[in-house]
Amino acid sequence: MQDDVDRAGAEHNEAPIAPRWRHGRLLPTNRFDAFSDGVFAIAITLLVLELHVPDVKEGFLHELGAEWHTYACYLVSFAFIGGTWIAHANLTRFIKGTDAALMRLNLLLLLFVSLLPFTTSLMAAHVDGTAKRVVVLLFGLDLILATLMIDLVIRHAARTAGIADDELAEEELRAFARERQIALISLAAATVIGVLLPRVGIFTFLVVSVVFLFEPLWRVSWLGRRTTKA
Repeated sequence: MQDDVDRAGAEHNEAPIAPRWRHGRLLPTNRFDAFSDGVFAIAITLLVLELHVPDVKEGFLHELGAEWHTYACYLVSFAFIGGTWIAHANLTRFIKGTDAALMRLNLLLLLFVSLLPFTTSLMAAHVDGTAKRVVVLLFGLDLILATLMIDLVIRHAARTAGIADDELAEEELRAFARERQIALISLAAATVIGVLLPRVGIFTFLVVSVVFLFEPLWRVSWLGRRTTKA
């Protein structure tokens, strides 16, 4: 009899411990969101610092046009960071917490995003120089690695129990991750084109980045229509 009481007491004491331990491994998303948004905002703001007003009294339009590659590189990186931020924001719609691995994957994503002002400046300054293929390669690799990291962040959130809001959220995240592979392949192809034809590569990066920017918005619209029909 006493043994039954002891076992019942042990089960009563142990029952609430396991759930607390499981949920205690997850951190709330507020700091995850706030820190990420801060890095995205700083990176996208630093891009504009590389745009310079021509200091000439005559031939202003000519000098302005001569800097076309600087403006094109700015638009590429602006669209890319904007698209990545939107994808990141859509990710957080489906999760209720973050774990240690997700935090570290996110830091790696922010590492490559924060490098973009530097690699953008390199390409803008040397796309017509002797190092044009090297700078295009570095810029393309930066875009590819940032895209790879947002893909890994999404995949980790989809496959790790407890992070997604529910089973439907896990399904949406897995579908989102599959769609992101297209962006990764497209940027890899744009990088190859850029190394072979640097000037053409800039416009290829721009096209891919603009699609990358608006694709999450199309997805949100599709999700809205799907929810309405349901």
